[in-house]
Amino acid sequence: MSVSRGCFLLLAVMIVLPALTYGQSALRSDFDHSSTGFELEGAHLIASCGDCHSRGEFSTARQTCDSCHVDGSDTTATPKPARHIIATDNCASCHNSRGCIPLQRMDHNAVFGACVSCHDNQTAPGKPVDHPPTSNQCESCHLTVAFQPVVRFDHTGITSNCASCHNGTVASGKPVNHLPTTNICEDCHSTDFWAPVLRFEHSQAIGNCSSCHNGVQATGKDPDHVQTSAECDTCHNTVSFQ
Repeated sequence: MSVSRGCFLLLAVMIVLPALTYGQSALRSDFDHSSTGFELEGAHLIASCGDCHSRGEFSTARQTCDSCHVDGSDTTATPKPARHIIATDNCASCHNSRGCIPLQRMDHNAVFGACVSCHDNQTAPGKPVDHPPTSNQCESCHLTVAFQPVVRFDHTGITSNCASCHNGTVASGKPVNHLPTTNICEDCHSTDFWAPVLRFEHSQAIGNCSSCHNGVQATGKDPDHVQTSAECDTCHNTVSFQ
C-alpha cells in the first residue's frame, strides 16, 4: 500500500470514528453513563451522544431538564411547546424521561395562574354543564387533589338565587315541614346556616296568617284573645301583633 493511500485511509478513520462515537445511542455504547451521576432512562436511552453533547463536551454537560429542554438550547432536546400551560421549568414535576405525554403526575405547585386558566374543558376538565352558576375561581370550593368532594362552599361568587341550587337535588332544599313560602330563601336565611332564621320576610309567605301563627309553627292567639273567626291581618300587621 502506498504512503498516499495509507494517509487517506487514516484520515478517513479520523473523520468517521468520532462521528460514529457521537452518533451511537446509549443502548449501543459500552460506556456506563450512571457513573456520571446521570443514569440514562426512557427516551434518553435511545438518544445519541451528540444529541446532548453537541460539541463533544462531556464534562460540562448539565443534568437538569430545563437546561436542555428549552428554546435556544444547543442540544436537540424538545423544548416546551408554545401551548404548554404556564408552569415552572422543572419538567420532572409532571413528566418522566419516557416521554412528555402522557403526564406521569400533575404537580399543581409547579403551575402558575388560576385553575380556570387550564380547567376550561379544553386544556383540562372544567365546570360540568350542571355546575351551580358561579363566578368563583375553582379553588374557592375545590382542592387540587380532586373536584369531589367539595371541601368548602363560598357563596360570594354565586350568580343566581339560592333556590337554583337548593332545590333538594343539587343541594338540600326546603324540608317538608317548611312554611309555605316563595323560593327566595335569602329573604329569611343567611348563607352561613339555615337555622336559626335571622329575619322573617312576610311578603314571601304564601297563605293566610293563621296557617303559620297557630301556636305550633309560630306564635298564635293568646288565651285571652277576643273570640273571632277573622284572619289575623284583619286587625294586625306583620310588624307586631300589638
